[in-house]
Amino acid sequence: INPFCLLLLKQINILNHTYGKMEPESVKNEALVLEGEGDLGIVTKNKRNSYDFVLWKASKPNEPSWDSPWGKGRPGWHIECSTMASNILGNILDIHSGGIDLRFPHHDNELAQSEAFFDHSQWVNYFLHSGHLHIEGLKMSKSLKNFITIKNMLKTYTSNQIRILFLLNRWDGFMNFNPNGESMKQCIEIDKFITNFFALLNMKIKNSVISISIF
Repeated sequence: INPFCLLLLKQINILNHTYGKMEPESVKNEALVLEGEGDLGIVTKNKRNSYDFVLWKASKPNEPSWDSPWGKGRPGWHIECSTMASNILGNILDIHSGGIDLRFPHHDNELAQSEAFFDHSQWVNYFLHSGHLHIEGLKMSKSLKNFITIKNMLKTYTSNQIRILFLLNRWDGFMNFNPNGESMKQCIEIDKFITNFFALLNMKIKNSVISISIF
């Protein structure tokens, strides 16, 4: 018995739905497909099409499981998100956000399965994809061991300096953090300028109040 329930992309096209709305050029990129499936990529040999993705899989011993027509198992990653979003927000979402790395295949898979289930052509009206934080030119990740937390950053920089760093970058672009780079030096200088401005302004206000009182 095949322990997996797959979404057949060929069937999606037969039903007049479109797969790959977010990144049509990536649909045939098998490396991205496998990366998006994570450990579920091992079921490739069971697929009619290597680009089909898992909706439901059999649970391993001691894993959480639920009853289904295909036996006990658990949902695939993509269907989890569609189910939670639709359960709360209904069958059409106005805005869906996420990291730029989720555009394909995750968000394309969400669209495919949701539009097929609800039988309409547009599950999400607008997507907002945020950029990534890079550390010294490389995407921040635990695997590269270049992971940095706000708590650690606050040991070196003030909260305002960190806020300025984010404000200097577009929300949908990538932001590069380099402790010895020009961007942090710029943030520190801007913070000093703003701090000095308000200190001078407060002093002038106090002097004005004193002058008025004496008069």
